[in-house]
Amino acid sequence: MLKKLNPVAFEEYVKKSKKPCLVMVSRDTCAVCEKVHPKLEALSEEYSDFPFYEVNVNQMQNLLLENRLKGVPQTLFYKGGKVEAVITGDASEDDFADKIEEMLED
Repeated sequence: MLKKLNPVAFEEYVKKSKKPCLVMVSRDTCAVCEKVHPKLEALSEEYSDFPFYEVNVNQMQNLLLENRLKGVPQTLFYKGGKVEAVITGDASEDDFADKIEEMLED
């Protein structure tokens, strides 16, 4: 399950955490986001020890600006509070899983 984060929770769970995690940046009216969401939901069950989060771009526009990202969805992979990798738009479930595996290797 993707846990929805507001800006305060984002700071606590993502920026201050040493553990790797995934953050999906989405918007309520995004058709592509609706395609990506079920893939990440399925992977969140498979990788139950790996945190999966979601933020609404309308609440956190600074996240896109800080990382020079355009549009949604953006799937950010954090480690040690910093973005280590990004998948833009839709991707296969395998692509997301491969990136999660990379994050867990270190």
